Amino acid sequence: MEDEERQKKLEAGKAKLAEYRQRKAHADSQKHQKKKKKKKAAEDSEGDSQGRVEGEPDQSVGGEDISGRGRDASQEGNEDPPTNEFTFARTLRSGETVKHNQTYTIEPESEVSTTAEDYSSEVNGCHEEMTESLMMPSKDFVWEEVEPLRQVTKGGTMEEELAAKTQAVEELSRELEDIRSAFGTEGIQQDFEAALKQRDGIITQLTANLQQAREEKDETMKEFLELTEQSQKLHIQFQQVGMF
Repeated sequence: MEDEERQKKLEAGKAKLAEYRQRKAHADSQKHQKKKKKKKAAEDSEGDSQGRVEGEPDQSVGGEDISGRGRDASQEGNEDPPTNEFTFARTLRSGETVKHNQTYTIEPESEVSTTAEDYSSEVNGCHEEMTESLMMPSKDFVWEEVEPLRQVTKGGTMEEELAAKTQAVEELSRELEDIRSAFGTEGIQQDFEAALKQRDGIITQLTANLQQAREEKDETMKEFLELTEQSQKLHIQFQQVGMF
């Protein structure tokens, strides 16, 4: 873990060094441009001697590359100095590559510090920026990479949740199809017909029982009428016997 943080700080220091060199070159170019404007009348032929300037890429460690591309501006006019185009490419942990293009106007004679004062200023400034980078907390250093990674992670989490819900719906659909296959329309129709047959059998049995009860009632009524008739006949006979 400490080696990883040390590696990150080293990468940040090298990036700071590259940025400092670019700012130094830019400041030198502006300084020489001011001098050139003052001596413009006496240096009209200076533009013919300006050649093509190539920006050397600064080697870096990790996923950050810095490349420079010079452009000869003498074709556009003797008054325009050559320019350098720097491309910063950083590869994040998520695999994404972030590129930044910056163009600086650099005088050939001002590309490298020539005096002891300029060299000392460059070294001291670079040392301060590298020291600041090394003293930077790791959480502040990785914030630039963590924030896009969080966005990518958040998007991936939402996609995973959506995929999980879709899979759950598909599983429920398959289970429903299995249930329909096991207890499909044909099976339900057969159960319904069996229930109808059972109902018809019960109705037939009840009808037969009712008919039998009616017949038994009729027989009972017939017997009752016969007994009543016999009772009346006996009563008449008793009356006739009593009269004699």
